[in-house]
Amino acid sequence: MSKSNPQPFFKFGRVFFPGEPTIAPDKILFQPLGNHVGNVRQLARKWQDGNFSLERVIEGINLHDKAKPQTFKIRVETNKQGEFTKYTYSFKGHRFKVDNPQNLWVQALARGHHDYSTKEIIKDTYQLKKDTEYQKIFSKDPLQYAKELYILEMCDQIEAELACRVIGDDEQAKSRTFMDFTITKGTSEDSNHRVFYLDPYPFKEPTITLNFRSWTYNLSDEDKNQLQQLHENRKDKELGSKLNTLVKEWWKKNEHTISEDRAITAIIKPDNSNTYSPSEKSENAIFWWYGELANFQPNPMQEEVFQTMVKNQHPAFILKAPTGAGKFEAIIIPFLAMLSTKEDRPRLIITLPARSLLEDQKQRCDKYLKQFSLLHKGREVSLVIDTGTEMNRYVYLDGEVKSSNNSRRHLYKGDIILTTIDKFIYRYFGYGDKQKSFIFPYRIYHGNTLICFDEAHTYDDISFTNFCSLVKALYEAGRSLVLMTATLSQNHLERFDYLADNMIDYIDVQDNLEKLNNFYQQILKQDYSNLKQFEFYEEPTNLQQKLTSIALEEWNSNPSHRIIVSVETVKDAIAIYEKIKQTLNIKSSEKKEFLFLYHGRLSDIPKTSHYSRTNLYQRLKERDENDQAYILVTTSAIEVGCDLNSTRLITQLCNPESLIQRAGRCNRKGNVEDAKIIVIGNNIPEFVNTLSEAELEDYKTILKGLHDQNFDPKAIMNCVSTKQTIDDYRVVELFSLLQDYVYNADLTCQSAHEKGLVITRSWTPSVTLVYDDGKQGDSLEKIVKESPQIQVPIDRLILKKNNEGNYTNQYANVSVYEWIYDKEETRYKLEPLKYWGCAYSKDLVIKVCAVQEGAISDSFEPYSYDHELGFKDLPGVFIKWRSNGYQERLQYNPTKDRSVVINYTSALTQD
Repeated sequence: MSKSNPQPFFKFGRVFFPGEPTIAPDKILFQPLGNHVGNVRQLARKWQDGNFSLERVIEGINLHDKAKPQTFKIRVETNKQGEFTKYTYSFKGHRFKVDNPQNLWVQALARGHHDYSTKEIIKDTYQLKKDTEYQKIFSKDPLQYAKELYILEMCDQIEAELACRVIGDDEQAKSRTFMDFTITKGTSEDSNHRVFYLDPYPFKEPTITLNFRSWTYNLSDEDKNQLQQLHENRKDKELGSKLNTLVKEWWKKNEHTISEDRAITAIIKPDNSNTYSPSEKSENAIFWWYGELANFQPNPMQEEVFQTMVKNQHPAFILKAPTGAGKFEAIIIPFLAMLSTKEDRPRLIITLPARSLLEDQKQRCDKYLKQFSLLHKGREVSLVIDTGTEMNRYVYLDGEVKSSNNSRRHLYKGDIILTTIDKFIYRYFGYGDKQKSFIFPYRIYHGNTLICFDEAHTYDDISFTNFCSLVKALYEAGRSLVLMTATLSQNHLERFDYLADNMIDYIDVQDNLEKLNNFYQQILKQDYSNLKQFEFYEEPTNLQQKLTSIALEEWNSNPSHRIIVSVETVKDAIAIYEKIKQTLNIKSSEKKEFLFLYHGRLSDIPKTSHYSRTNLYQRLKERDENDQAYILVTTSAIEVGCDLNSTRLITQLCNPESLIQRAGRCNRKGNVEDAKIIVIGNNIPEFVNTLSEAELEDYKTILKGLHDQNFDPKAIMNCVSTKQTIDDYRVVELFSLLQDYVYNADLTCQSAHEKGLVITRSWTPSVTLVYDDGKQGDSLEKIVKESPQIQVPIDRLILKKNNEGNYTNQYANVSVYEWIYDKEETRYKLEPLKYWGCAYSKDLVIKVCAVQEGAISDSFEPYSYDHELGFKDLPGVFIKWRSNGYQERLQYNPTKDRSVVINYTSALTQD
């Protein structure tokens, strides 16, 4: 320690507290800072990808921990009661103290590590782009800085986890979801020689040897007594400060005499534990993979897709195939083949148009990943589910789900990511936790990521506008893309003309369709693959009564039928379900369940509930796969993407594209001899109708002509509306602003990003509707996390008046809350809605209590919730206030004397 610098430098790179957490540890281990930095530097020099500046990254590594000695502290963590839980350490703020004005890129790398937030990455990129030389770099790759920072962080974190494992603190070695690697321990020759397998393996040398050194501080009895005394005096919060003082006194006294008394060698190798599998390009690869993973022979469409995916570095194509043709397997099987054989580990992101479709795809992914992990013993593969209500990461090992991580920080660290179009757009624009949020754009733009848009035909209006913008942006960036559809109209197809030359079409190309049909009949022996008798009843009478009577008639004629009854509204679905239940005298407690109700207002929380969407679908799917009889009453929530094989489809008159999708749930496997589709109605409900009056009449004429004939999807497809889609120019402009900010570092667009305004499918924001049954305790946060809930557009909660001027949907046990960030507790808390403002910047929760609470008036009845039926009706909460041009305003009156007004933007058609 020099006179010019009176503060001691504590040259520690990492601190370890061996064994279980204890107030007075026997010893503490310290990794020398130079040892840590040297190992990280060695890893960077061996990085396989050469498309980055090694010199800049090395300089960033040399600089990134330079200020750690000045900022080192030992800290203590306590529980809510102030009791000791464990010791930890901190170098807080050290990255901001590094300085290299001669090389701003290197300085940004050093300061940027450990953050990787969207805001910081874009700010650094913006500053660097001011340099002419750096502009040239960014013109070739806008994410070059993000990539080099990620490489630095990867090397830093690989070294960190290895240090934890070899020096002795497995708690610190927990999975780092920010990084794309998994470390498993191999056999060791002796205590000073450890072998570890790294997957994926990003280095150019087959093995890497790192040396890990440490200093040991053995606490004296006096040291331990001082710590114990604080604990006995109930001063656990002071333990960190005391141990920090003891450590620094020990170091100051022994700095020049202490020796590195531990040295352990770690050898890193790639994970070569995979069992035999053929190259994905070999002649028998297609049949081998389908046989091993799916246990069936691929059809001609699946063969063509397999070849297209594995032979092109960045495939980009549209896949058109009939419902039930196996489009999902056509993508996931070749992807898993590439995952098995490619050194640059690929990632598959599957986006779905709605959360209701996710459960079926999740089950199919689960099946294939379990089988894949059996083929590759000892190798972890993972599945990420990312929606508004579920953010989980599942790890598969040796045919079993090793763990499910409920952390919100999955950060797309998965081999397969299942998500919705809404959530994917949020991730595409770098929204997530403040720290590490830019990892989403980085992983989406990673060279070997395939983005598959399933059910591409289901997008309309704003969601279709965003969909077009998103696909075009990904295509222009050279990303791997697949658009899968069964009923994408010609007008919609024209918006993707840049993919027209790369279309795999098994619908309109007659030769391909014949190949597919011949395969079903000759290879699979499905003699009834295209047989579905069709009946159309243009009934202007009571729709609920007609659908119910036909469903019961079909059930009574053959109790082994698998019947789907499909309607457009939750109200109709519940009414039909209850009428069938009453007629058949079904008790809710019956164990042999064959009558099901499935719609979008059923909660999936908690998943353990008998009536959660997940449990319902699993029981329904089990009966379907075992050819057991059932009656399913549903809405469009189960229209697309669900792999059901009913014998009867009874549906309300719907749009032609919807009818084709619903028909795809009937005789899906081609093994039903007398399959039948029955359509009832003379009008399509206005809120879903896509046809003009003339188109609707032509459509009904076609349906009448098909009566008592075989269902013809091509004839129905000709009835799809031919009107052109009109883009909402504000949605297009907003997407462009966010694109420029995130991917071009245009800070003039920062305010749009900071508002969090991403209009994915409607200008009308959604709120969370929660039912509090009183069983979760008093914590509002716990209630919201564990109670039944759904997402609802806020305008569905507007109070309605009858002819007498009285509100018909007002209830006494409904209250409104808002998530507010508490700076002191550094967490979000639920508080009653108090402040006026914009709905887009508010995260609102509407809570319905099982008992009357905070009643508006004693004259109102309490809202009742039924777990079996879901949120049957929606409570009125807001008064529609006077609009202000482009703004909609809603008023909430928590008390008679106070009101809160919130606003949101009107839809384009309302301007």
